[in-house]
Amino acid sequence: MGLLDVLRSGIKTADKILKPLESTVSYQRVMTRDEYGAPATYASPVFIPAIVDFKSVPVRNKEGITIYSSATLTFLDLATIEEVTSNAGFYADDEFILPDGTTGKVLSLGGFMDAGTTRPLPTTVMIG
Repeated sequence: MGLLDVLRSGIKTADKILKPLESTVSYQRVMTRDEYGAPATYASPVFIPAIVDFKSVPVRNKEGITIYSSATLTFLDLATIEEVTSNAGFYADDEFILPDGTTGKVLSLGGFMDAGTTRPLPTTVMIG
């Protein structure tokens, strides 16, 4: 059993243990873009489980400016993420709406890289 298999197994275990801490987050994927590359339309919302942490964390954007996140979303149910994103993972332009109705721009996407799928594992999304 390799290190990646141990990590995948650990995430499945963490998902089972942390289920009581998960909330349901609304997720909408960017479907089309306008002539300038900005999101034009979004898919219908789907609801996915996530651990929502409202701790403010500094995040450096592409321009090198520090922005503070309003929440960090941690997704441990990888099968659901693969299903709702058609195995593509999340994009920076996708929209997340928290259970209390708040939303924000995606500031950072992260996690460990899964060499088998070339996607972060587990997926974390910081919004601000």
